[in-house]
Amino acid sequence: MKKPNLLLTIPAVLLMNYSFAQSAKHLRLSDDTPSPGEKISLNYNATGTPLEGKSDIKASVYFLDNKKFPVSDIELKKAGDELKGDFIVPANTKALFVKLSSASIVDTNDDNGYVYLVYDKANKPVEGANGMKAYLIGSGMGAYFSGIKTNVPEALNLYKQEFANYPQSKKDFEANYWSMLAMSKDAADKAAYSAKMQQLAQSTTEADLTLAYNLFLRTRKIKQADSLSTIVAAKFPDGEVAKNVLGTEFHNEKDLVKKEELYKKYIAKFPEKSEENTIQDNFRVQLAGAYLNAGNIAKYKDWAAQIKNKSALASGLNSVAWNWAEKGEKLDEAAALSKESLDILDEQYKAGKFSGMYMSPAQLMENNRSTYNMFADTYAYILNKQGKFKEALKYEQSVYDAMKGQDAEINEHYATILNANGQYAKAKEVIEKTILNGKSTDALKAQLAIAYTKSKGSEAGYKEYLAGIEKQKELKAKDKFIKDMINTPAPAFALKDFDGKEVSLASLKGKVVVVDFWATWCGPCKASFPGMQMAVNKFKDNDNVKFLFIDTWENGDNYQPNVQKFIADNKYTFHVLMDEKGEDGRQSKVVSQFKVDGIPTKFVIDKNGNIRFKYVGYSGSSEAVLDEVTNMVELASDPDAVASTQKVTMLK
Repeated sequence: MKKPNLLLTIPAVLLMNYSFAQSAKHLRLSDDTPSPGEKISLNYNATGTPLEGKSDIKASVYFLDNKKFPVSDIELKKAGDELKGDFIVPANTKALFVKLSSASIVDTNDDNGYVYLVYDKANKPVEGANGMKAYLIGSGMGAYFSGIKTNVPEALNLYKQEFANYPQSKKDFEANYWSMLAMSKDAADKAAYSAKMQQLAQSTTEADLTLAYNLFLRTRKIKQADSLSTIVAAKFPDGEVAKNVLGTEFHNEKDLVKKEELYKKYIAKFPEKSEENTIQDNFRVQLAGAYLNAGNIAKYKDWAAQIKNKSALASGLNSVAWNWAEKGEKLDEAAALSKESLDILDEQYKAGKFSGMYMSPAQLMENNRSTYNMFADTYAYILNKQGKFKEALKYEQSVYDAMKGQDAEINEHYATILNANGQYAKAKEVIEKTILNGKSTDALKAQLAIAYTKSKGSEAGYKEYLAGIEKQKELKAKDKFIKDMINTPAPAFALKDFDGKEVSLASLKGKVVVVDFWATWCGPCKASFPGMQMAVNKFKDNDNVKFLFIDTWENGDNYQPNVQKFIADNKYTFHVLMDEKGEDGRQSKVVSQFKVDGIPTKFVIDKNGNIRFKYVGYSGSSEAVLDEVTNMVELASDPDAVASTQKVTMLK
């Protein structure tokens, strides 16, 4: 299996008012001023929070050390109306936050999070405490991991406190501070940033020039960064900028002979200093993967043998094996590569040796098993193509059970393998359930026809049978979407399309408008587009329905030509609008107004300008996307259904 995640998230910069009194309301720590090495007990009462009534609440604590960012799981035990747990603060922790969740639901503490500074024996915030909290609430990290709204003004104040208390902290946080200052709307902040850049431009020290280079990168002034990097790398050939320039050159090189030479040059100039997760080991992974993609197994094995972190190979092995299998090529080699990827993940799982920033041991283990299931689906797919049906079913059965029928592609593979094993009744049952859950594909329906015919002995009655299932699916989906309806005013916006023509939401009043936020780098967005094209085609003759595809969160500055090329190359007939720059200095103005945290996200707006649906992510198949959009548009167009829904506030 090789497919994108169903949702990609990007922290958005949103203003907020901090209110720390809320922290004590539901979560209490034995010490609100924790110290390094201290054992902290906590009490949590979910009453009045989004987790009220949940029986599977989980807790984890994120330790902000400005290095490895470890995370610990907290074992919670019931104590009356509360949950209790404890954790120990690691020695190098500067600040921490506690995350409480149930599945995808998080208690955000009114968007403030449960955030704590770490204190020394004199009850003073340790060096880096205010700086790490500033990073948490200013960079979007808090929003990404725990729903903490980003607050740049507050972050700037915290950085100023950090530098006042510990001037030496500037070396760790100065780049963050100045790049945030560049985004500030305050005239004094902007003037201070301009003065700083002028001072750096006149400097001849490596530290100042490196800071200027990093600030150009962070504020997306790529041309200035490239120009300065050439000068700094020449002046300081053994410095960090020179290292970055050579690493970028290696990464961009496509010719494998030249790529090897660049690797040798890099490792001679910048030898490895540790055994864990080095950039040099990542380069070896890239070389091994490049040779694997080129089909040069001998060279792949040479480079793979030199890699220290073998787990990094698994993804590349699966990707190549899947690509070969999809084309029906090199099935024996594909099977061997796929099995190797599974063995790597199993070895990692059994040894319990996981690595990864911002993830707890339980999260790392869960991630390992999730990846294993995806790669096991690849292996089963290959085995089935090889005619090894029983062995294929052994692997696919466990994958299907783990996914609980929620993935359309896995359901399709499972049903295909069931049919290959002659288990037609079971295949029929699986496919019926998949269709009813709105996760069907054309290939799955083809397998249903096989299962039906083999079970019944003929095709008689199949069309009527399928029509009946489709009707049940429509009724079930309609009921679900009626429950999901909201009714809140859509933010007003006006953006320009590829031709420079301005399109405003106000100009479309009286129509149902589908707004789809996306980006060219977003895999799930692109995976959803064939289904969105089907939806556009379905409603193209309906003057009362309008689709707007808002391109947002692109990298760099000159992104529009690439966006236009992507749309043209794929022959999509989408009306694309280009989001404008927001407060964070990137292409995020309207996406922030709609409070979007991850893409793809779709909004369906009724003829009165009210949002009736917010749909996040990609559902896994083009048919499912078409069904979802159709249901939402039809309900938003239905005055009776619209009138029956009470006004609620914007979903977060």
